[in-house]
Amino acid sequence: MKLDVRGLEPPQPMIKIAKALEELKPGEVLEVLGSRPFAHLIPRLKELGYEYELKETEEGYLLKIWKRGDEKPIDVEKAVEEEKKKEFVIDENTNVGELLKRYPKALDILIKYGFTPLKNPILRKILPHTVTLGQAKKIRRLSDEKFQELLKELRELAKND
Repeated sequence: MKLDVRGLEPPQPMIKIAKALEELKPGEVLEVLGSRPFAHLIPRLKELGYEYELKETEEGYLLKIWKRGDEKPIDVEKAVEEEKKKEFVIDENTNVGELLKRYPKALDILIKYGFTPLKNPILRKILPHTVTLGQAKKIRRLSDEKFQELLKELRELAKND
């Protein structure tokens, strides 16, 4: 399967890649041609059970991705607890991935405010790590008023968790 994401604005490359990964069958290789070296995606691939190879070519960066069979479970609870010990501020600069890792219940709030791509499990593991709440606000064209309501709900969740 081949995919060309050159010239697409974030988060579109991640969305297209995540959808292609969902359709990837055992033994298949996804070849993605991009204009950037996939810096936000590569660290997540191993966690998701994929192997990869990245090469710079004349046309751009060629990323080959395939499923590996020896997935190791990640101790999510332990990672969440360790992260919660650190100070965490929820504002427009908050990374959506970090927010969801610390407060999994934030997913329902984000979806309620229109961040529907997060319903997709693969997108949820890849996309949030590349976007801040402020960037997501712009992508979803959320009004300032709605964005402040979103921040208020997220902060309440964090305070009560």
